[in-house]
Amino acid sequence: MSDGFSRAARSLAARLVLVVGAFAAVPVFLYGEFSAAESIKRDVLLARLQVEGQLIARGLALGLTRIKAPSVVETRRVLDELDPAGVNVRLLFRPILAEGNPGPVFLVAAVPPLAADAVDAERERLAAAGIIRAVPDTCAGGHALDLHYSSATGAEEVLTSIVPFTTAAGCWSVVTSQSAQGEAGSFLDRPYWNSPEVRMAAGVYALLMVLVLTVFGGLWLALRRFGREARRVAEGFPASRPFVKANRIPELDGVARELDQMVSNLRSTAEAFRFAAEENAHAFKTPIATIAQAVEPLKRMVSANDGAGRSLQVIEASLERLDALVAASRRLDQVNAELVTPPRQAVDLSRLVGALLDSYDETTADRAITIERRVIPGCVVRASVEMMETVIENILENALSFSPEGGAVTVTVARGDHRVVMTIDDQGPGAPAEVLERMFERYVSHRPASDPSGAPHFGIGLWIVRRNVAAIGGSVEARNRAEGGLRVTVTLPAAA
Repeated sequence: MSDGFSRAARSLAARLVLVVGAFAAVPVFLYGEFSAAESIKRDVLLARLQVEGQLIARGLALGLTRIKAPSVVETRRVLDELDPAGVNVRLLFRPILAEGNPGPVFLVAAVPPLAADAVDAERERLAAAGIIRAVPDTCAGGHALDLHYSSATGAEEVLTSIVPFTTAAGCWSVVTSQSAQGEAGSFLDRPYWNSPEVRMAAGVYALLMVLVLTVFGGLWLALRRFGREARRVAEGFPASRPFVKANRIPELDGVARELDQMVSNLRSTAEAFRFAAEENAHAFKTPIATIAQAVEPLKRMVSANDGAGRSLQVIEASLERLDALVAASRRLDQVNAELVTPPRQAVDLSRLVGALLDSYDETTADRAITIERRVIPGCVVRASVEMMETVIENILENALSFSPEGGAVTVTVARGDHRVVMTIDDQGPGAPAEVLERMFERYVSHRPASDPSGAPHFGIGLWIVRRNVAAIGGSVEARNRAEGGLRVTVTLPAAA
């Protein structure tokens, strides 16, 4: 469990997920921190603009208090004398009526000045923005604003403060604003995410993220292409293109060249094994056949009961054993060649098993052994016909050699979940526990004192079975049956 977790943690996919998570988390964290700092800057700017509005209001108060009954013209003159450069000002007035009750709110003057026909429209816009309703409250104390506003002239502004002052005539409210195109106005009007520094940082961060993900993605795709080509080689198909051609990352060119060289070496080694098997078998078979032919005239010249006859019998037995050794050596070389580059193709195991069992009819008839078939049609595996023939023949011959006369061998082929299972049951003596554990090892052979087959055995048949099955991605096991005998189970991956 810990090994699997450690392996997963070291995988490229896991690290890619961590990188993506980091790229997603960092901007969220930084945006929150910088947004808080931006909010503080906004508050400081609003406080400064409110102070600016208070200074304008104080200057207006000094000018208006000298006028006992200020008129619109006189108020406009005082405001022009103040000349609040860079700040838009609207002067609101709420008179005190004779009964002492507050009157309606009037828009008295503005900087820049408004046309006569635009005053009512401007007052309506101020009322819609909630400024008119706020005047009674502001008379008790000013406060800062941060309110987007579109004036009657169509200019976009940001209202920044309402500052009151009181005269004998009533309550005055100085509403200040900044142009939305100005430095302060644009700072207050735009959301933080739309600021130039955030857009620039987002662009740089996106570029960095694309570069990092491109590096990971390129490496991922290169490894996937290598895996696809390697899978084709392992399945016995010619690679669609060399690894060097499949690679698009210059730093992996050396790895690709080494992989191409390794594939070439493996194929050359497999061919060398096959040639050596044929040449060695031919080299040994010729003298063995020559000796066997030379012994035949001698057998007719001597009696089988004297010393010379017995010597000829020993020679014949040795020749038979030597011939079997040569055949076994050839099989080993062929197995090694197939293991180096095991071919893979769709093999109908059901049909192959049926054809091989037909060839054993005469062999089993001599000992009255019955072969029962329980083969489901259409069980297809990805392997090679030669390797599967060797597997079936070795297991079947092993079962027949241990079966008593009149016994039965049952061969079953069935489909499972993405796999094909073949079992061969015999009615022999089974195997001791210590032999079961080592049955598929090389040179391990456990035979009864009298072997019905009479053929020499070297303990490589079941070893070849395991090697072939493992080479095509399967598994094999043996166990004693409860009713007596041995069961060998071969599990193979089903063809897609």
